[in-house]
Amino acid sequence: MKALLVNPYIYDVSAYDFWLKPVGLLYIASALKKSGVEVKLLDLLDRSLPNNNVHEGPYGTGKFHSVIIKSLMEEYGIPRYLKRYGAPKEVFNSLDFEPDVIMITSMMTYWYGGVFETIKILKSRFKAPIILGGNYPTLLPKHAKRSGADEIVVGEGIPKVYDAIEKLTGAKVEHAIGNDWFELLKPDYSFYKSLKAAVVHTTFGCPFRCTYCIAWKKGFKVRSVESVLEEIENLKSQGVKDLAFYDDALLVRRERFKEILKNLPDEMNYHLPNGIHAKLLDEETAMLLKKKNFKTIRIGYETSDVELQRKTGGKVSNEAFYNAVKLLKKAGFTEKEVGAYLIVGLPGQSFESALRDVKRVVEVGVKPVINEYTLIPGSIDWKIAVNEKLIDENVDPLLLNNSLMSYWWKGSMGIEKIQLLKGILHKYTLGKLEREELLNLNPENV
Repeated sequence: MKALLVNPYIYDVSAYDFWLKPVGLLYIASALKKSGVEVKLLDLLDRSLPNNNVHEGPYGTGKFHSVIIKSLMEEYGIPRYLKRYGAPKEVFNSLDFEPDVIMITSMMTYWYGGVFETIKILKSRFKAPIILGGNYPTLLPKHAKRSGADEIVVGEGIPKVYDAIEKLTGAKVEHAIGNDWFELLKPDYSFYKSLKAAVVHTTFGCPFRCTYCIAWKKGFKVRSVESVLEEIENLKSQGVKDLAFYDDALLVRRERFKEILKNLPDEMNYHLPNGIHAKLLDEETAMLLKKKNFKTIRIGYETSDVELQRKTGGKVSNEAFYNAVKLLKKAGFTEKEVGAYLIVGLPGQSFESALRDVKRVVEVGVKPVINEYTLIPGSIDWKIAVNEKLIDENVDPLLLNNSLMSYWWKGSMGIEKIQLLKGILHKYTLGKLEREELLNLNPENV
């Protein structure tokens, strides 16, 4: 049997490659190979593909090729352009593979347009049935059935993949891997001709229940230290220079992570882009991060408003955040390497509160990193909004894009205030607004 695995186009108003890799597909590739299936990968977001690397950024990041699809003004009244991100369509002509089944993954629900177009192209090129899995069909299965895929897979797990293949093809596939896939398998990066950067998960899911997030729905799995280190050594041997840990709750098993840190290869750069839990950081971990050449660290702060912290799940406190920054600075990290994620547009959040958040982060000497709030289907916030009729559960998923939601959703402080806040931060980043000027800004006079 032959299987083609496809990482689809992104449809968004902006997109950047912060070490994006279709890790789920790469795990599936490993499982299928163990079952005797011949596997090929088409990663449309691979910037080593011809004409897909518009700009090479620091540490293996960069910009994808993009094409404007349409203006969102006429249909939605939003002054933004929707773009398709990924390799030019000519890449499909290079496929010299006739699969028996095609498997396509998905990430953000609001990227579904890229999934639809990718499936349409694959349908015109191949006769093989198509299976769609990933976050999108898991969170919005009814909507995903409109994608053109012949079968959708809801949830995670290798056994579901085997079952879907057998259902569509009628062929028997050896179930070589079970529900212990996270420990037994490693993502198969061998498909990439050029691999400067890669992603590692040492844990899967999250034990916390933040109201705006859905990572907790996956449960919480932990890999052995030996398995993680073996994978990293393999990636090093493939030429990887930059490695991003994409765990949602990396420090939950802190002593285990310390063992990983102590044994990391010294010849690589490491990154923590997903936001570590401030209250779980200790001095030894901070020192090890510095010793092992971590170049990107993000702390999940979200908001300094104590009431909003409580309402959204109590993941962090101001005291825990200040302590985490203190430990990282003591270890030798600077504002260039450490950033704090802030959510703007939270229900009930005012512009004054969001500006105060930015000030507090700047005051302690780290970089504010703004994330615009969105409602994720299946989250606690989503269920509250649907029950209180603040949103239609059948809303076009495109409008849930965090860059678009504040244009129309009444629960947000509004796009004008968010843009004002982002403008202030942009001036500060460019050096056009001094630190003391920012700290002394009066919200009423901005």
